[in-house]
This record gives sequence, structure tokens and C-alpha cells, in this order.
Amino acid sequence: MAVILSRPRSCCGFIPIETGVLIITIFGILNKLSGFYGIISFDTSDPIAFVVYIYSLLAIFVFARGLYGIHTDNVRAVRWYAIFYWVDCFISIITTTVFAVKWYVYTDHSLPELADDPAKQQEHDDVFRMEGVVSIIVLVTLRMVHIYFAVVLTSYYKSIGRAHYSKLAAQVDQDLDDIEYNSHETRERSA
Repeated sequence: MAVILSRPRSCCGFIPIETGVLIITIFGILNKLSGFYGIISFDTSDPIAFVVYIYSLLAIFVFARGLYGIHTDNVRAVRWYAIFYWVDCFISIITTTVFAVKWYVYTDHSLPELADDPAKQQEHDDVFRMEGVVSIIVLVTLRMVHIYFAVVLTSYYKSIGRAHYSKLAAQVDQDLDDIEYNSHETRERSA
């Protein structure tokens, strides 16, 4: 847990942080492209899913803007992208939880053709229970990875923010040195 909470200097322990953030962003864009599937399928029977499809399509633009900000070292764009990534992370956790509860708790998975055969019905129930456990473990793991990626992105933003601040401070120092040099030169000429 301390590894996740500490400020990573690389992504996944071996990828340079900027490259890792680029990969995270590209995978994020590819993930959000799933919104096209939902819109193309015209499945409006589940309003929550339909809203998630629309959200995914809109999120593509934010991820693309973040990619541009990363590419150009635009601190402001990366800051807004990092904030949005955290919001997206929490929205993903909430929607995943809602859909998982809906699927595993409220959806009837019994097969009417197995009603006369209790042994096969029990086997079906056992298999579904096992698949449910595996699916939930995978979903929780993916959400943890998403949180880790948000931490990496935040760390990257902070690192370019510090670098940007250092460049500004160096520029101010240089400007002050130039002003001091020019005023010293002016005093020598007038003397």
C-alpha cells in the first residue's frame, strides 16, 4: 500500500513516467471508444448504461486534450486531465459496482430447462457462483489498476509542475541578473 501512496517516479516500476502516462492515456482513449458500441447498438433499455455510453464518448475528447497536454508539456492541460482522470476513476468504480450488483444480485440466472433436473441445476448454480467470484476479483483488480494509474498521472503532473516552476524561477533569476547587470553598466557609464 505504501508503494501506491508514495510518489512513483516510473510507471509499473520500469517504464519512464512520461511514457507510462502516454500509454495510460492511449489505453484510456481506446477504453472510452466502447461508447460508440453502445450508441451504435441503440440500446436505450437501460438508461444508466446509455448515460455511460454518452459519457464515454464525451470523455474521449478530454483524454485527447490530455494527450495533447502531455505531448506539449502544457501544465494546465495536464492538471485538468489529472483531475478528470480521478473523476473518471470514481465514476468507473460507481458504475462497475452498480452493474455488478445488478447482474449478480438482481438478475435471475436460472435456466427453465434445468428445473426438472436438480443435479444439473446445482451444477449450473455452482459454475455461476464460481464465475461470479472470478469476475468480481478481476473487476476489483482492474479498479485498483485504474487508481494506480491515477496516482501515476498525478505524480507526472506534479513533476512537470515542479519542472515548469523551476524554469520560471530560473528565468526570473536570469531577468533579475540582466536588470542588475544593465543598471550596474548604466551607473558606470554615467560616472
